[in-house]
Amino acid sequence: MKKIFIPILFISFYFTAFSQNITESNECGQHKMLKKLLLNPKFLKMHLAEQNQLINEEKIKLGGPKGVVYQIPIVFHLVHNNGPEKIDRSQILDALSILNRDMRGQNPDTASVDSLFQGIIADNEIEFVLATKAPDGSCFSGITRTLSPFSFNTGDINGIDQVNAVIALNDVYNGNWPGDQYLNVFVCGAVGSGIAGYTYYPSNFFGNSMENGIWLRHDYCGSIGTGSVSSSRTFAHEVGHWLNLPHTWGSTNEPGLPSNCSSDDGVADTPNTIGSRWCNYNETTCGTHSNIENYMEYSSCRKMFTNGQKSRMRTALNSNVGGRNNLWTPSNMAATGIDVAPPFCKAGFFANSYITCSGDSILFEDDSYHNPIGWQWDFEGGSPSISSLPINQVTYNQSGIYDVDLTATADNISFLTESKPDIITVLDYNGVSIPYYEGFEISNLSSPSWFQEENSWEVTSQVSYNGAKCLKLNNNGVDEGTKHFLESQTFDLSGATKVYFSFKYAFSNKYYWNDDQLKILASNDCGKTWSVRKVLQNSQLVTASNTTSFTPLFSQWKEASVTSIVLPYFVPNFRFKFEFISGGGNDLYIDNLNISFEDVTNVNSLSYDQHFQLFPNPTFSALTIKHKNKIISGYKIIDVYGKEILSKNFSACNQQTIDVSSISKGYYFIVIDSEFLKQTLPFFKD
Repeated sequence: MKKIFIPILFISFYFTAFSQNITESNECGQHKMLKKLLLNPKFLKMHLAEQNQLINEEKIKLGGPKGVVYQIPIVFHLVHNNGPEKIDRSQILDALSILNRDMRGQNPDTASVDSLFQGIIADNEIEFVLATKAPDGSCFSGITRTLSPFSFNTGDINGIDQVNAVIALNDVYNGNWPGDQYLNVFVCGAVGSGIAGYTYYPSNFFGNSMENGIWLRHDYCGSIGTGSVSSSRTFAHEVGHWLNLPHTWGSTNEPGLPSNCSSDDGVADTPNTIGSRWCNYNETTCGTHSNIENYMEYSSCRKMFTNGQKSRMRTALNSNVGGRNNLWTPSNMAATGIDVAPPFCKAGFFANSYITCSGDSILFEDDSYHNPIGWQWDFEGGSPSISSLPINQVTYNQSGIYDVDLTATADNISFLTESKPDIITVLDYNGVSIPYYEGFEISNLSSPSWFQEENSWEVTSQVSYNGAKCLKLNNNGVDEGTKHFLESQTFDLSGATKVYFSFKYAFSNKYYWNDDQLKILASNDCGKTWSVRKVLQNSQLVTASNTTSFTPLFSQWKEASVTSIVLPYFVPNFRFKFEFISGGGNDLYIDNLNISFEDVTNVNSLSYDQHFQLFPNPTFSALTIKHKNKIISGYKIIDVYGKEILSKNFSACNQQTIDVSSISKGYYFIVIDSEFLKQTLPFFKD
């Protein structure tokens, strides 16, 4: 391209130039941010000076001697919300391997590069190495994990929320990971509307903050897992920007415009081009043959950097602009742990699931670091029960709660052990029989009946629909977008022709713009896969007027019925799950959960008369039924299977006390006969 570079071009596209969009429009979401930055005189003055400095430094060949390979410490910050964006270590390592291959020009597809450009394919002599020391000097794997709803930024690009989440919540070191010591890569669920990745040119405007990094959407990180071969080259594109490379058509985000023929990328050996989203190998729109296979294009056939781009990137690494020249210094390599072979400092493992059914298998994978060579596993209750392999498929034939232990070594001399007691829960393949009632008259939500990760659900005695307790989700003050899951045990729905699933709930917004959601999901394979069966949102979820804090009155409860539990969910290992997505509202309350066949208790078809009282509930020996003004003539007590336990008729009165000391501990229904009404109420016998 043109050898004369006009630095003012960088100003108007300083941020818009660095994002790669996955939609056809290739529009950038940073225009608002750009306008604000351009109004900042400090930014404007600094940027002009820095770009002129980098141009002059390249002229004096500050890129370092040929044959010197710069090694850059890199950290991947995985920001997830417990969805598919929670990619595993192997996908991240795959992304790093592809990046280093592409930066060194070692990708096999360089053999197919257009013959016009074969002679200028660059080995940039730049490599990225996983850091093994955190800022506090502690040993780690090179990857941090952060659970946060800010994993998803679906509006304009605003990575500061994701940066702040990592600083506060990651699982390794809480604080700043300086941008002049690490290349920080943020792998997220979404990094902007339609954006695959973005970064910034070198600039001291960011100081040594983590904003001096790269953002990637999870499915553009690597070629395996959620990634793909075609999307995996985006990483090299963003690293090019991070090392001061514009797009081949210049510093805009709009390829294909005829006006791009008069713009410039400041690189002498990249021909003038309008830029491509496609692979037209004969493109000569600007009068010369375009290098559409360049990583700084938008085409799907990217596979090379040029020697001119190499010079520009290595100049950026030798400049004090943005602190890139500190990254590869011996002192920083030692501080980040990439100067020597990484130490073996942690035994660890993960599984593809921690809850399964009897007869099913779980996949265990070693996550020890660094460079283990030997493993000794102990799988309590599993088959095999011991193993010396790094990856194991373990079958559990009996229900129960089991430990897993792993001892690993990197030299057969020193050994480290990771023990996880009660980590695996194996549920009965043939679950709890129906009908089932849950009034939450229990002490806590413990396995193997209920499962949650963040302990945001609890049993509370603060309020209830009836009885003494109910289920409560602590949602007040939680970040919007946070997901809360509560999973059930297994239930035997085999042989069913119709199933009733219902529960009482109470919820209120704080403000009119709140947008909380409650989803009810079902699984017909013991929780391997889930399908949404009902969503309560907006007016369907709200049961009371807006208020800044909420404890429901009796009149503020509603009933929800899930009518879509049909075939193919009539299986012996059916499970259900509550998923609540925070939208700024108050706490949620749930009570009186019923799963029954149509002809067992008919609970759902009975109208409820709030003047009936049943106390104490739970009870040890005596249970009193009372009505304000109706005559009670009899009762029948049935268990959750529909079997009659006790019954009696009595003289006309509005209150009776029943001796239940002889019945076993558990849940029951009492069907009360009164004037022109049968009322069914649940109770718990302690």
